[in-house]
Amino acid sequence: MKKYVQIKGTKDGISIFLSDTASLVELEEGLLQHLKEQQKIVSQDQKLAVQVHIGNRLFTEAEEHSIKSIIQENSVMEVSGFTSNVMSKQDAKKWKEEEQIFSLATIVRSGQIINVPGDLLLVGDVNPGGAIRATGNIFILGNVKGIIHAGFEGDIKAVVTGKFQYPSQIRIADQIHGFDDESSKERIEENILTAYIDDKSELKIDSLHILRKIRPEISNFQGGQ
Repeated sequence: MKKYVQIKGTKDGISIFLSDTASLVELEEGLLQHLKEQQKIVSQDQKLAVQVHIGNRLFTEAEEHSIKSIIQENSVMEVSGFTSNVMSKQDAKKWKEEEQIFSLATIVRSGQIINVPGDLLLVGDVNPGGAIRATGNIFILGNVKGIIHAGFEGDIKAVVTGKFQYPSQIRIADQIHGFDDESSKERIEENILTAYIDDKSELKIDSLHILRKIRPEISNFQGGQ
């Protein structure tokens, strides 16, 4: 049964590797046997964090609980987590939403609120009283006069681009920059600007050109001269 279980020390600490071809019963029996042998050489006053790798499979909550209980009741190791080479449908759906860019060609009118998981590209204007929220970046090819909230679940790496006009308000995570004061009433912005959070956790407004410097991962085009 031991062939289904390997305990190794890595640069990140102790890891337990469980075969993804064995049944749960075979894993439980092999793990129990292996841990009983380990008890003879490991001092009981130690408390060791361990990561459990389960390969190309997924465990249910009950299966994770069973494996975790065997490890923690029969050794001085404490399970810090399970890692797998595959993901659940729910995790895959969330990953897909976060990675894709939603695109819209419309005018966001007063009273409209658009919520998007991931990034959003809007070709059009945002009127006063309109609002856009996205978990990722928001790119607007048009005039911005409403409320734009990028990274609204806390992503401080998110950015907003657009022609920011009065009375717009730009938000990234929990930081806010407004163009809604008296000095902004006569503001006419002809250039697309970039809003981002700098390394001092302050929301900054700069030219579009800064985007390539602060978030190089956004542009991955490799062609051209």
